[in-house]
Amino acid sequence: MPRLFFREIGLQIGLSVKLMGYVMAGVLITSAGIGVVRVNNERGPLSELIGKAGQSVANATASGAASLIAGYDYGNLEILAENVSQQVNVIHVMIRNQSKRVMAQTTSEQAASFKRFESPVMFNGEAIGSVAIDVSTDALENALNALYWRVFFEQLIFGAILGLIVYFFTARGIVSPIRNLTMAMEEAVEKGGAFVSRDLKVRSRDEVGRLVTVFNALNKSLASYHHMLKGKIDLANQELREKNNLLGGRTQELERALELVNTMATTDWLTELPNRRKFDETLSRMFHQSERFSEEITLVLFDIDRFKLINDTYGHGAGDQVLRDIGTLLRLHVRKSDLPARLGGDEFGVLLYHTSIDQAEIFIEKLMDSVRTQVFDYDGFQLKVGISAGVAQYIKPMTTPQALYHAADMALYQAKKEGRGRYSVYSESKSPQELETS
Repeated sequence: MPRLFFREIGLQIGLSVKLMGYVMAGVLITSAGIGVVRVNNERGPLSELIGKAGQSVANATASGAASLIAGYDYGNLEILAENVSQQVNVIHVMIRNQSKRVMAQTTSEQAASFKRFESPVMFNGEAIGSVAIDVSTDALENALNALYWRVFFEQLIFGAILGLIVYFFTARGIVSPIRNLTMAMEEAVEKGGAFVSRDLKVRSRDEVGRLVTVFNALNKSLASYHHMLKGKIDLANQELREKNNLLGGRTQELERALELVNTMATTDWLTELPNRRKFDETLSRMFHQSERFSEEITLVLFDIDRFKLINDTYGHGAGDQVLRDIGTLLRLHVRKSDLPARLGGDEFGVLLYHTSIDQAEIFIEKLMDSVRTQVFDYDGFQLKVGISAGVAQYIKPMTTPQALYHAADMALYQAKKEGRGRYSVYSESKSPQELETS
């Protein structure tokens, strides 16, 4: 009897160890496979998200660089590249002109891995350069590696726990299914649960009784594991919500950066007024709106009298200060519905919405009086500054925004021809063909 007892114990330990080893080996292999699958499933959406964000930054940078390259504004081009390189995960920005020459580039940090996004710089329908942005993928790779090892260790712990359960509760052997056990399992399947809500009665102490006892213990363990798994799922959902909130914050940062790039692309850096690009877009929109709804729109063009003499006499610093002061005065005289802009050099334009010729004349007279009475100080010198202006209102013969612009430009030319320091109003005596070709 003692010999048989020890033989049975040895056989029980041997089978249990083998079974536990098989279970743990299977769980290890499965956990490795699950880890790889989960990492690959996460890699696709994250890579797609980084790709969309990176391409969006490249497109926005190309849009912002268009007017700067076209205007040879290399100073603001460097500032644009520097601002873009400060975005999260952006490690390198390079802007080239049409001849592939690097006009601006900056590097913020080094990365083990990165993706490059390129976008052509388009201006008036033509490619005048290109933008290349390198986005670091180190954070993505680190997150995926951490996810893989977390899944692996979770499955490893689960395998160890399951192996112990097998060792302690099924070590006495596996016998044929009996009716009560089968009915209990069918009951659990019919209810859609992972365990039975009640214990089976133990009617004997033989192998069948021991099997029922083990089944009852395993049933309780499954219930406990079910509740524990539910807790893990709740925790995982909480982590997912936190990551979604973090992603929302990153999205807002990107939107603010894109808004800054768009503002830089449509703003004159010296006067902080809208630039020529913004002016042309607004002129086209307001012209067609006026054409469609018969609304009054008046264009005022003016430039600074003898501006070159100011630069030659006092230096370009004085000229820049005069341009800034003119921009300040202009902002004080326009309404929210109007658009003041610096068109280039010493030339300015103002789009006056819902404004007649008489109202436009009142506007330009007030502006010219303000310029005459304004004290322009530079380095101890008081500069005398005057402006000449041309005024034109949209009329039916004008079929394009360029016709309205040319009309105001001809009126400006007439004002200069008559002696400067004055304004001239466009006369309708000009034909539409002359407006288009002048």
